[in-house]
Amino acid sequence: MAGARWPTLVLFGPAVAWLALATAGSAAALLDGDDWGPPARRDATVAGADACRRCHLPQWRSWHDSYHRTMTQPTAAPGFEPAAPFAGERLAALGFVATLSRDGDGRPHVRVVPEAGDDAGGTPLLDARVELAVGSHRVQQYVARLDRGGGEGELWRLPLAWHIGEARWIHLNTAFLAPDGEPGSEADFMRHLSRYNDNCLFCHNTEPNPGLAADGRWHSAVGQWGIACEACHGPAAAHVQRHDAPLRRVWSALGDDGTVVDPQALAPGLATDVCGRCHGQRIGHDIATILAHGDGFRPGEPLANVSRPILRDATVGDDPQPHFRGRFWPDGSARLSAHEYQALLASPCHQDGAGLQCGDCHAMHGPTPAMQLRSDWDPTRSCTRCHDALALSGATAPAGHGGHGDALDCVACHMPRTSYGLLQGMISHRIGSPDPAAAVGLHDRPDACTQCHVDRSRSWAVASLPALGLPAHAPARAEDPRERWGSRILLDLHGGDPIQRALAVDALARPDAPVDPRVRLSWLLDALVDDYAAVRFMAWVGARALAAESGLDAAVTDALAGFDPEAAVQTRLATWQQLRRALGPGPFDDAPERALELEASRDAVAIWIGE
Repeated sequence: MAGARWPTLVLFGPAVAWLALATAGSAAALLDGDDWGPPARRDATVAGADACRRCHLPQWRSWHDSYHRTMTQPTAAPGFEPAAPFAGERLAALGFVATLSRDGDGRPHVRVVPEAGDDAGGTPLLDARVELAVGSHRVQQYVARLDRGGGEGELWRLPLAWHIGEARWIHLNTAFLAPDGEPGSEADFMRHLSRYNDNCLFCHNTEPNPGLAADGRWHSAVGQWGIACEACHGPAAAHVQRHDAPLRRVWSALGDDGTVVDPQALAPGLATDVCGRCHGQRIGHDIATILAHGDGFRPGEPLANVSRPILRDATVGDDPQPHFRGRFWPDGSARLSAHEYQALLASPCHQDGAGLQCGDCHAMHGPTPAMQLRSDWDPTRSCTRCHDALALSGATAPAGHGGHGDALDCVACHMPRTSYGLLQGMISHRIGSPDPAAAVGLHDRPDACTQCHVDRSRSWAVASLPALGLPAHAPARAEDPRERWGSRILLDLHGGDPIQRALAVDALARPDAPVDPRVRLSWLLDALVDDYAAVRFMAWVGARALAAESGLDAAVTDALAGFDPEAAVQTRLATWQQLRRALGPGPFDDAPERALELEASRDAVAIWIGE
């Protein structure tokens, strides 16, 4: 009998032994309180994206290819290369000359001297090694270590940037909205020098801690430079520790251990809060604690626990003045980017946190880093969850509202480009229905209809709605007589505040605007002599695109190619006059008194925005 049992032991003994070991290991894993107990998320620490790579390689790869990863990059990091050449380029702006070069070890360096003393070397206004590069999509900005009373850890965003699309240096006065400064004024050249520790650090890094000490010195730290996995999922050191055990990973299929969160599995309001931490400028509840230790926000918790979003009438501390009104239109909609969170909160589709959320359109692990749209996204997919597909403008059925067919999608009309950011118009994330009648007689927020139909007025839009099968009502007020002088876009281009003018330029330059590109180019020329460099830059980029589309001769294209929106005013004016002669009279050349009256209204809303 013993001999008969021997083959059985040989065949099944190892399996039984492994089963016993697995059972014992599983029991140990299941009974281990450290593995299954409630995690102390408040004390959690960052593990770093490389720790996630072992188990989540596809997600790690999509993150690695994203602009989130390169939001902040230390210049000393192995393999780092800035977007700018830093090969001795020079930028002259506002009476100063910046030389962009490399130190002996190849690190980027910035030196700024007065233009008058450039040949002799001059006393530098700035002379610093670049420590950080911020951004990698449209514009890359640079940060240096400058002790201006905050110690060796004090970091400052420099007033120069590399425009990636145009492959050129610009002064930040051109990227942000501010009037031209006085040549030779140090204050004007340095107006966009901004401390990084208590500003950019928060939204451009993972687990940021400004580290402001009681003596006023900065000891800033981050869990990881740039926006990495744990910015959205929460600090993951405990998660990594728990899942180091193979059997623990197997049994984790039974349920979530709570060490990290999946934003897509959260309720819409909490999922939106994860994005809102960076995509909606905020005011912290306890600013002193935040500056010393960070805001303490954890994904999956309400963002309202640590801060409140900046809204139009928001105040800070005991100051009763609503200093943020310039960032919003009178109806409370955001005029600037980095307020997408506020816009979504104000949208009826969000349903106070129970409806639409960021992840319904965007995906952090999507197929392309630009816009980070979901792989299954189309312009109507999110809308048809609540709205009848046959009633949407892209529908082929007669009931398709608006009659625009395939020419437009939901976003074009319900999320128009009424926000400014990074030298372009950006779509509003406050979802609403176009109502040109409510805007007749007003000169504030652009409306969806005339942002597309750049040669039309709001009164025309009101009158056109019934023909499209859309409901219409009488205007809320009488038409301003000036609204008969030209299209809404022309009124904004000549008489709007800087954001209105920038958005008018953006609308005229868009390739899908249903007006002859030569006409739009002729109108756009006047923005080349605007007194805001950002408006001029946008007009210059747009004018070159329209000239190429129009097939104009070399005299026009060469003049536009040689135009510099940051050049001295006399140089800019000479090029504009040459272009105006080539393209014919402007829209108000036959009524200069109207142009003067419109230009006089430009300062009705003061705009000086550095971020």
